[in-house]
Amino acid sequence: MWFESVLRRETGCVAYMVGADSGESAVFDPLWDIAPYLGIAKRKSSKIRYIIDSHSHADHVSGARRLAAATGGELILPELTDVNYEATRVKGGDKLELGEVTLEIVHVPGHRPEQINLLVTDHSRGDDPWCILTADFVLVGDIARPDLAQGGEEGAHTIFAQALPAIAHLPEFVEVYPGHVAGST
Repeated sequence: MWFESVLRRETGCVAYMVGADSGESAVFDPLWDIAPYLGIAKRKSSKIRYIIDSHSHADHVSGARRLAAATGGELILPELTDVNYEATRVKGGDKLELGEVTLEIVHVPGHRPEQINLLVTDHSRGDDPWCILTADFVLVGDIARPDLAQGGEEGAHTIFAQALPAIAHLPEFVEVYPGHVAGST
């Protein structure tokens, strides 16, 4: 397995690429400029198979549809996403396979009702998950804003009652990769 991040310094947003030795890869929360993903895929001799958006309200303009059109990759969205274009819908517990890599969908509502995270397992390392890509849910030293899709108290309750329990069982060694880094320029 290989793993790369793509940072947009102006906004502090991060997208991730996960690739398998089979020559396939996935892009999670791609930013508008798709050139970095195309470049990484070329350098790694990898076909982008999945393009995944974690939720419909993000702090960046998604490049997912552009990347899917450019690569023929499958556009993946959470099942509760309210959009009027075609995409494969996924829900918590669904799995996407890339050779020795499994990407498990974890539904984490609260910031947005539809938001998902990706739990990444590299079976060449073992059967335990290696990392989780948390998008706008778990951040460095914080958790998501609960007041964007509903009232703040309702969103906070959902985060603590549903989203946090969805990841509480993960082993302590699972690495966490958020969709934002400290600040923006």
